[in-house]
Amino acid sequence: MLKYIHTIILLIGLSFGALAQENFKWVSVKKGEGFNAFLYRNQLNPKEHSEKFKNLNQGRFTKSGHLIAGKKYKVPLRYSTFNIPLLGTEHAKVKQTDNVLEGAVIHLVAGHGGPDPGAVGKVSGNTICEDEYAYDIVLRMGKELISHGAKVHFIIRDMNDGIRNAAFLKPDKDEKCYPSQTIPRKQTPRLRQRAAAVNILARKEKPGTYQRLIVLHLDSRSKRNRTDVYFYHHAGSKKGKSMALTLQKKMKAKYAKHQPNRKYTGTVGSRRLYMLKTTTPPSVFVELGNINNYRDQIRFTKTDNRQALANWLCEGIIEDYRMQKKK
Repeated sequence: MLKYIHTIILLIGLSFGALAQENFKWVSVKKGEGFNAFLYRNQLNPKEHSEKFKNLNQGRFTKSGHLIAGKKYKVPLRYSTFNIPLLGTEHAKVKQTDNVLEGAVIHLVAGHGGPDPGAVGKVSGNTICEDEYAYDIVLRMGKELISHGAKVHFIIRDMNDGIRNAAFLKPDKDEKCYPSQTIPRKQTPRLRQRAAAVNILARKEKPGTYQRLIVLHLDSRSKRNRTDVYFYHHAGSKKGKSMALTLQKKMKAKYAKHQPNRKYTGTVGSRRLYMLKTTTPPSVFVELGNINNYRDQIRFTKTDNRQALANWLCEGIIEDYRMQKKK
């Protein structure tokens, strides 16, 4: 039993403390703009926010307490709460906690779906299907990304599932491809459909917008073959490769922290996979583990582990976004 303990604790630890940032922005005062007008321009009610604004900007006013034209002041950030029914009743309300991903557009694709369950495994007599677990983790990722200010496109959608906390996720075949297309049974039409959906959405964004595509899958290998999370990118995509390496680095750091006695072996490689070579945003194909391996199965069937995977991948995306903004 002891040999499995480290696997169970591997994916525990969901803190985003390292991502904390200032909760204000700098805004210049326009010529002739008064105190109240400045607050209203920044969506702040003077009656509610004057005191906080003054505390944030001590020493930056005139002797009489007025603003100085052309001078920059700290304006408290106000974050939105979004209602996203796709995430399910308990998770539909998503509160933005910061804006570290403001301006980023992330396309998320859960592998397989509809008539195709993908890889199928067995746990204690229960059937577990790749598409259900990839979809649950995609939803958790999307929720985290939105909470950090990203715009998220869920390409595969199941309106009656949402984020689920059960160990064994009931398989179904009612997933749709954005916006509400029936998913084909054959592989090539299925991949062509979702790649087209990504490209249509990508074209609607302004040129130069940071866009990334993440495709999640579970692998199917022999029961004895334990695998860590690993990544593929298109050989001709420098940005895709950069993101894959950043995600790998994040996973390695998390393994080192939560399972220091076990070496992380997740790899990064290039492949000419359909979703990598036909979509326009830089993309990364993520294999989350072997659906047939007992210890890998713990990574998917435990709710906290699925959430940890989502959080860690989100952290990796944030790191990639920060690096791209610096270039």
